Parts: sequence; structure tokens; C-alpha cells
Amino acid sequence: MPIRNYLPNSLTLFIEPICEQHEIPSGGEAIITLEDGQPHSLDYHPEDWISLWDEGRNLRAVVEVYPDQDFKRV
Repeated sequence: MPIRNYLPNSLTLFIEPICEQHEIPSGGEAIITLEDGQPHSLDYHPEDWISLWDEGRNLRAVVEVYPDQDFKRV
């Protein structure tokens, strides 16, 4: 699951319930890999942060942050 940051400032990503935190810089992208077939939910908060709830049995969310993707809003 990709999350792209089009904002002019960093976007904070929280992985719950394991309380893991990642910063996605402006123009960057995070690729999140979750356990296949297990539920998850994603909530955006207006203070420029996102919470992803990994509701799988093994809580194995993997996050890779790519800071320089430079995505442009079209």
C-alpha cells in the first residue's frame, strides 16, 4: 500500500497497535506491506498524521520510506 505525501511539510505515519512511527518527507512516499487477507484500517488526521491499524494475527506491517520521489499533484 503506497502513501504519497503531497503536503508541503512532513507527514507522520503511526503503525498501531505496535506504536511504530515513521516520517514521510514532503514529496516522499511510504510503501507499507501488510499480512495478506487480514483486516487493516487507515485514518487521516488534519494535523498531518496518519494512523494505520494492522489488525492481522501476526502484526507484521513493514514500512519502507522513499524520501525523494518528488510527486507532483496533477
